[in-house]
Amino acid sequence: MPRKPHKADAPTPENLPDNIADCHALIKELFARVAELEKQLSRRNRATFGQKSAKVDATLLTGTGKAIHLQTAGELEAEKQRLNIVEESKHGGGRKTSSTAIETRKEEHRLTDDELLCPCCGEPGQVIGFEVSHQIEFMRSLFENIEHIMFKYACKQCGGKMVTAHKPYQPIDKGKAGPGLLAKIATDKFWLHLPLYRQEQVFEQLEIPINRSSMSRWLQGAAELLDQIVQRMKTRILDSRVIQSDATTMPVIKKGLGKTHRAYIWVYRGDASQPYVCYDYSDTEHSLYPERILKGYKGILQTDGTNKFNGIIEEGATSANCWAHVHCYFEDAWKDEPAAAALPMGVVKSLFDIERVAATLTPEERTDIRQRLAKPKIELLKAWLDEAKHSVLPKTKLGEAITYTLNRWPALLVYLDHDFVEISNNGSERSMKPVVLSRRNWLFAGSEEGGKTAATIMSLIETCKRLNINPFKYLQDVLTRFPSAKTSQVDEFLPDRWLKARQS
Repeated sequence: MPRKPHKADAPTPENLPDNIADCHALIKELFARVAELEKQLSRRNRATFGQKSAKVDATLLTGTGKAIHLQTAGELEAEKQRLNIVEESKHGGGRKTSSTAIETRKEEHRLTDDELLCPCCGEPGQVIGFEVSHQIEFMRSLFENIEHIMFKYACKQCGGKMVTAHKPYQPIDKGKAGPGLLAKIATDKFWLHLPLYRQEQVFEQLEIPINRSSMSRWLQGAAELLDQIVQRMKTRILDSRVIQSDATTMPVIKKGLGKTHRAYIWVYRGDASQPYVCYDYSDTEHSLYPERILKGYKGILQTDGTNKFNGIIEEGATSANCWAHVHCYFEDAWKDEPAAAALPMGVVKSLFDIERVAATLTPEERTDIRQRLAKPKIELLKAWLDEAKHSVLPKTKLGEAITYTLNRWPALLVYLDHDFVEISNNGSERSMKPVVLSRRNWLFAGSEEGGKTAATIMSLIETCKRLNINPFKYLQDVLTRFPSAKTSQVDEFLPDRWLKARQS
């Protein structure tokens, strides 16, 4: 029976092999180990801090990549002139104007009688005009303790049945938190990423005794009410022609475990016809969770190409993948081998330049420019990939980029023929940033119920942000009116319907 290796047998700086063959084997082993550790660290950083954005500027490209990118720039300039496209500046200047939500209090400042006397003749001065300056002041936040007095009625003559007047339906039955306070706590945590213990400190400063355990219960109660709206959003999102999806980790405390458990938050982002951002909490990364949400979906599903969505694709959805991920892979390769990765970098950067122009066009014009400008460059990239895969080592970063791209090739081409499909999955990536920011601030969910609460409330907040709705105003109104609404009225409280009713 072979002897198990002992720690003493492992090479150390004091105990190295004494022949060249063993030294070479050790060096190769160490190189492989370092590469594996770098890969694990990269995956961990992306899971913790989100997908990295592109860092390599196009001006650093050389050789074929630079030539392709310059050619694309000339083609796009010709397209802008042909279509009479005028680019607007992205950056504004000057200070922001004062909000109309701030009340104005006027204070007049006058000279005293002694100060009015003219130093020359001694006569009092007269008002000939004035100057105005503005200042924003902070006053104590306004909280109210509403005392509901419900009168009782009865007939004094016959002693009939007593009747008691009802107070309005509340978002949390027998709860002390009103709709506005609930909306503030929810938006402070899931919009401004302020943990409950910090909110508790803020309330202490205002001499309002509200502890974090009460806020946690209130949020859970509000989420149970609001979940009816979110479930309706998840149903309607299936009517989208294209859905973008992604997932990220969510540390959660599980009873009896003694440490945080790695749970997951999934995002499902509908298209312009169903502009909802829906989050779903799951205990694991198993594919049954997206299959549960997207069951029966037959449209285009855009992801990063993970196999967690394979079941949905096999049931009839069309897979579309993300060129931004391809960009990141080749960018990593370019940092190691700039000459070898020049062509794919030039092509991919050109594709995104084309999309920036295509995004401003009509659907028909967008498809046309993709077919005339983007498709030939993609075909050039495919020819390069087919040739390079035979000469590039698969374990190098360039080899990994080539394999990643070729494995997803059909799904990467979907956007060319569908004007409503984006070149990347960056929409869902952006929707994951609030989860990552919240996770950095409040670190973990206190329970599985807390994870589900976060998913429900963030679904409404992020949908409001997508529609340029103030999340606080939306939640305050919904938490006020929805408790007394009928089940058949749930669609009226969908964020897009809510906004439309106020614009009409």
